[in-house]
Amino acid sequence: MSQPPQPPASGTSAPLPDDLSAGWLPEDTRQRPVSPLPEPQLFAFQSLLPFKYLNALRHPGEIPWLIAAYLVTLTVYIGVGVFLVTSIVALFKHDIPSDPGGIWSQMALFAFYLPLAVFWVRAVMYAQMRISGVRISPTQFPEAYAMLVEAARSAGLRRVPDAYVVLGNGQINAFASGHGHRRFVAIYSDLFEIGGKARNPEALRFIIGHEVGHIAAGHTGYFRLIFTSFFMNIPFAGTTLSRAQEYTADNLGYRLTPRGGLEAMSVLAAGKYLNREVNMHEFANRAVYEDGFFTWYANLGQTHPALTWRAHALRDRSEPGRLIWRPKRNPAYPMSLAPAAEPAQVWADPMQATDHINTYPQDPANEHFGVVCTQEKEPAAERDRQVPDTLFNGWIPPQLRG
Repeated sequence: MSQPPQPPASGTSAPLPDDLSAGWLPEDTRQRPVSPLPEPQLFAFQSLLPFKYLNALRHPGEIPWLIAAYLVTLTVYIGVGVFLVTSIVALFKHDIPSDPGGIWSQMALFAFYLPLAVFWVRAVMYAQMRISGVRISPTQFPEAYAMLVEAARSAGLRRVPDAYVVLGNGQINAFASGHGHRRFVAIYSDLFEIGGKARNPEALRFIIGHEVGHIAAGHTGYFRLIFTSFFMNIPFAGTTLSRAQEYTADNLGYRLTPRGGLEAMSVLAAGKYLNREVNMHEFANRAVYEDGFFTWYANLGQTHPALTWRAHALRDRSEPGRLIWRPKRNPAYPMSLAPAAEPAQVWADPMQATDHINTYPQDPANEHFGVVCTQEKEPAAERDRQVPDTLFNGWIPPQLRG
């Protein structure tokens, strides 16, 4: 049995041992180097990127909506303060308080307990990760740990965040949070599985960059959550701020891996097996074509932008992702199907669809259905041919009309 490495003699400065398979030894001072980067601060961003540069990566709608959130929170706290003062004065005058058990009493309780509740929930969540999750480390999922370190460097973080793989039970999700000065990322196992060589490692790299981007942009800060909690409960307003933050995190993920953005969207849309069979250009085009009141309303109530809108924003970097109104432009080649938003009478009938399939036969090597990718191959968007006309030629894409 090999002996664990011994701590260096007093006064020596031996280099950090390359072999860490024996684990971290608190008594080995070589494993506790002093970082040249400043320590995390309570009232400072985790990122050391210049503030002006970090703001350039933000979605332009984030700061205005964040200011609105802070103003709402300050208004609530000022109102609660006035209510408490007037209530105390009324008690000294032996008057009955004007709002016993009413809305301001409830707001006062909520405002008082909110900081404690945020602290408690974050602490318990982090504790659950630490005692139940599989920690990503140099000796456990080392490829993912390398992605995490790369993302932290790209985002200018003061420290590499903690990261865990947690049981997904079929859910495709990941999130970032924190407790005190600590920040951590959690990736559900079903999403983490895309990172293998047989699947889509660039998609996982983007997702890690996205979650680290939330940390770098300050979205996981304790005081940030306190000062946005009231606003997040306002219908549509809170979700709009959330969508702006997601676009900001997408920008930071794109900075880490431009290629992985669309591929990550294909995972979120089609899952961990069929993601490489999605033509993301056709998918992103639908952000322009799928219009109508209900598609607008469905996006307005979501905490994350519609996936087609996110894909469109990651493909077209000339403008920021849309928060409320859908994108208007697509590349100048037509679709292969009339959009679902068009009246049903312009949809293809079975005879037209059959003629279309016969005219543009699929390459047998380019399968798109029921395929579990067991070997590395290019995404569908890079393998597909662009259909030269639409399935029903009575419908013409807007950019080709006239």
